[in-house]
Order: sequence, then structure tokens, then C-alpha cells
Amino acid sequence: MQRFIDNQDGTVTDSTTGLTWSKDTLAKDVTHEQALEKLSEGWRLPTVQELFSLTDHSREDPAIDTDVFPGTESDWYWTSTPCAWNDTAVWVVDFDYGYVYDFPCYSLGCVRACRG
Repeated sequence: MQRFIDNQDGTVTDSTTGLTWSKDTLAKDVTHEQALEKLSEGWRLPTVQELFSLTDHSREDPAIDTDVFPGTESDWYWTSTPCAWNDTAVWVVDFDYGYVYDFPCYSLGCVRACRG
């Protein structure tokens, strides 16, 4: 079974997790607060585990399947997972190499939304 299904409407369904993802990067160079404002009704920022599941460590720059997610920035993508030791930071996934970091909410990152 194919893992990623292009729904031909700007979304991709992950058959492994059941999540539906925005195919394209919805925004770049936005703060965490601005990222939340970019979300349409019914969409949300993914958890760090959900977003990390899209990384492909056999690739880099970007570390994601670009046939499924073309135009993905080799940059930080915001998640909804707060950082336990810093209440002004959340976790981000770096799609340059597929790393996970804590990142201050006032920094600039990219947005990929999910639902489901």
C-alpha cells in the first residue's frame, strides 16, 4: 500500500497515521503566533511526533519526499508541542536535515498544517 496519497486538492493523506497534510508550505518566515493565524478552520499545527514522521533521512535539503511534498523549504517548521524547560519555546522540525530542536516562539519558521 502506498503511504502518501495525493488527494488532488492541495492535501496529502498519510495512510500510516491517517493524518491529512497540506501539500504545500502554507507560510514561511512567520512567528509561532503568526503560524497559528495562518491556519484555516479544521486545520492545526502538528505535534512534533507527527511532523517528524514526515522526515526522510535518506534525503537532505530538504529531508522529505519532494515528490509528495514539492516546494518544501529546507527550513524550520513549527509544531504545537511546547518545550518543557522553556515556556517561550516550542519544538520545530528542521527539514534541511530532519532534526528536531526547541525554538523560541518569536523566531521565524514555516507552516505545514494537518488534520485528523
